[in-house]
Amino acid sequence: MSGIAMEKEVRLAATVHARLLDQFIQLTENEMKIHPDEFIVESLQELLGVLRTERRTYGIISGVVSVMFPNIGNAA
Repeated sequence: MSGIAMEKEVRLAATVHARLLDQFIQLTENEMKIHPDEFIVESLQELLGVLRTERRTYGIISGVVSVMFPNIGNAA
């Protein structure tokens, strides 16, 4: 596989990962809204931090900014 083809494949895979992370971030944010329990909310906030960090990484690799959920903080 040529370097250009491999780069394209890596970018495509990163784009898929970024899109899935966008959806999981949104799902997690929605879940936080329905739980009154502070422990659960705190746990989900920690998870969101990890997800957003991962999303930024995949956004940089793919060159894709978050269009669906711009509130994740300049993910790319």
